Amino acid sequence: MEASQKEKAAQLQHAVINYSVEEISKRYEELGSVEMTAPALGLACRFRGLGVVKALVERGATFRFSSTRRIEEWYGCYIGRNSGNYRTNYSLYLLRAFDEDLKGAFCFKGMTLAQCAEQEVGESLPILSDTERVAVLRYLIENKEKVSFQPEEMLYYAIFFEDTAIVEELNRQKIEFLEIRVQTIANGASAMNPYWVEYITMTEQADNEAYLSIMEQISKKLKGNQFHYTENINEVTKKRFSNTEIFVFFFEHFKRDKMKKYQLIRSLIEENATGALMRIEQEGWLNVPKKRDEMIDYATQNGKTEALAWLLDYKNRTANFVAEQEKADKKLMRALNAAPNSVATLKQIWSYRKQEDGTLMITNYKGKETEVTVPEKIGKGIVTAIGKGAFSGNFYNPKATEVQVKQHNEIVKVILPDTIEFIGEGAFSKMASLKEINIPMGVREIGAYTFHGCDSLKSLTIPKTVEIIRKHAVSFCPNLEKVFLGEGIKEIGEQAFWRCKNLCEVRVSQSLQWLSMENTDYHCEQCASASNCTYRKTNNIGRDLFCIFEYRKKLTIIGPKGSPLETYCKEKHVRFRYINDAD
Repeated sequence: MEASQKEKAAQLQHAVINYSVEEISKRYEELGSVEMTAPALGLACRFRGLGVVKALVERGATFRFSSTRRIEEWYGCYIGRNSGNYRTNYSLYLLRAFDEDLKGAFCFKGMTLAQCAEQEVGESLPILSDTERVAVLRYLIENKEKVSFQPEEMLYYAIFFEDTAIVEELNRQKIEFLEIRVQTIANGASAMNPYWVEYITMTEQADNEAYLSIMEQISKKLKGNQFHYTENINEVTKKRFSNTEIFVFFFEHFKRDKMKKYQLIRSLIEENATGALMRIEQEGWLNVPKKRDEMIDYATQNGKTEALAWLLDYKNRTANFVAEQEKADKKLMRALNAAPNSVATLKQIWSYRKQEDGTLMITNYKGKETEVTVPEKIGKGIVTAIGKGAFSGNFYNPKATEVQVKQHNEIVKVILPDTIEFIGEGAFSKMASLKEINIPMGVREIGAYTFHGCDSLKSLTIPKTVEIIRKHAVSFCPNLEKVFLGEGIKEIGEQAFWRCKNLCEVRVSQSLQWLSMENTDYHCEQCASASNCTYRKTNNIGRDLFCIFEYRKKLTIIGPKGSPLETYCKEKHVRFRYINDAD
């Protein structure tokens, strides 16, 4: 009974591995017509050499096979029903490639690329030497039509598998890529196109050294075209950008018209690729100050310290700070003039954050005005709080830039809206020029150091809604002369008005009934110890509110008869006048 075609193909492969040239020729004749000779011819190219290859070809062996479903099922290969490179290419047995190298290379399905073939006599048949393989290659090129051999495809895969001997011979014979390969690499293709998928997958799996060599060789075969660029290519390639050589190649050989500049720069920042950033600098991609600063912020937020250090150095080397500030000021003024109350404009002037209840807290003033009105709303959010150091004239607010701190020192007037309920610690501290500020009726607490060091402030009215004045709230205000305390005051912190050397009048509301002070056991200046401090005994006055003794000579406190402050004044030797007498 005659063997089936599947059996004939297997027997021919067995003969190629185990028999001599003469025996192979004889066995081929005995088998008669063999429909699938490609695997046997491929094995001969890999393990047996020119003599066996010639013997097979002379008797009709070829890499060609029918594209039928039966062929695909019987021999476990691709037949190219949908796309050309889904067809198994048995001629690639010639390459010094092995099974572990085949990720993404579709045309190897059904092939086993081993280091050696096991013969039935128990010996191993090694892969041919480079010289022997080149001899086979030359023969295949000479007979390419007869055996259906594509040297162009051999070149493509030889480059990817770094088969130097084969690549050099194909280049010597001036072999180029198939046009479909050139067009796919240069112009791209759909995400499901097998040529494109294979190209992306095979480049992705190469290590950095191999990648650069492979891409340089492919570049020479693109007929003057550059590589097609997509965001996906950037995504799979960016892990290599810490290698400056690879990035320079990428930047110079991939089409830039589709590149998103700042997406690419972010990729470099993510990889701390400072060498690549230097190449970007040469191209002028960081020349826009706003974008440069955005990249600095991105590096900061993502903890990319090496990239951040380089970007800051770049800014210091190249920035014209005066010109940049002037440009920013002009832009801001244009926005203000066009739509002074728009959210976009207000964001240029105010930094703020949303609180748990949905209202807004001002965290920094970034404007240039010397008379400032805080908005009631920004967009739909109601402004209810002034945050820590928001207007501070020193670095109480770490978010404020040096320029902004300087501007805070030049503000002379601040108008707060009635919506304000909270004023945070140091909110207006060290505002050297501040002369006038209102405290809205909704405020319940004046935070510590709120007006500390406001050199130009002369008077201050605390509304009746305020219950607490924290420590040093109005300290070191050398020109402060008058303070009116509303009847809601329940607690005044230690040294709240400390070193206000020109303070001459403090008015307290007639309705004030009780005043408790912090640190009631603190050593006051005129007592030897806390144990005999008269203020401790009264349990309502603590550390000196108004500083050293000589400053008290100017001070008059005006308040209700019999109040705790009257006792305080007697003990502290401060003038006290009843409200009715003063009026």
